[in-house]
Amino acid sequence: MMRVSACLLAISSLPVFAQSTDIQHEIAIGFSDVRDGDDVFIGAGYRYYLDSVSIDEQPWAISPYLQRTSNVSVDYFGVNKVDNINIKGEWFYSDTLVIRGRYGRLTQDGFYFEDTLNRYGIELSTFANDNWEYGAGIEYFDLTEKYLASVDPYARGESSESEFSYSVFARYTSFGSRAGKFTPGWDTKLKGTQFDGQFSIELDSDYYFRPDWSVGVSYIHESNEFLGSDNVIELGTNYWFNPHASIKFGLGYDTDESQLGSATLLGTFRF
Repeated sequence: MMRVSACLLAISSLPVFAQSTDIQHEIAIGFSDVRDGDDVFIGAGYRYYLDSVSIDEQPWAISPYLQRTSNVSVDYFGVNKVDNINIKGEWFYSDTLVIRGRYGRLTQDGFYFEDTLNRYGIELSTFANDNWEYGAGIEYFDLTEKYLASVDPYARGESSESEFSYSVFARYTSFGSRAGKFTPGWDTKLKGTQFDGQFSIELDSDYYFRPDWSVGVSYIHESNEFLGSDNVIELGTNYWFNPHASIKFGLGYDTDESQLGSATLLGTFRF
């Protein structure tokens, strides 16, 4: 399945390493076409860090995570007649507990139907040491479908169903949580999810050559007992023009369909 996300911000300057910069806000704005010209994607997101994040010698993209900075965020996207909003929170309680919560609402309106999907999720994790995090999560999905039941446009039937998904995950960073002189290294995330007859594995691994530049690979495997499997591998790069603005680009290949499987163009603005 083609997955395209895009955000672009036109801010650029030479990288600066000599002086620390503090940020507390993060904004993203995006647009893209999905599969064909009729599927127009428009999205926006905002994240607020409860404490200031110091952008210095650590990799800039993951500095908030390395400094264990709690945050809340909201994002929206629209594609055709689908609207989706997500509200998320991430709280770090020293190195003993991390709590992540999420509420999402997706609506799709058509001439003959109206669908509403609400999802509620929570993840709990802990740090084995400065480099390793591991945990588990659960999500509850509640779908309500309204559909045209007769020739009368105002007579609609309604059905609903609900389902849980379960996941386990781990993350390794070679940088640790303490700031120091930068040395190149890895940030790797692995997640497995079971949902209604479908099992998926997500792997994301980025290698940071410099605090402002990384190259990465992501792999997604989805296995459905009725539809078979789907595998996508994506290569990408993330470059920060300065501590306030970055751009990330990637292209993926669907090994089952032998075609372009994903494309990513992501911009970030911090202040």
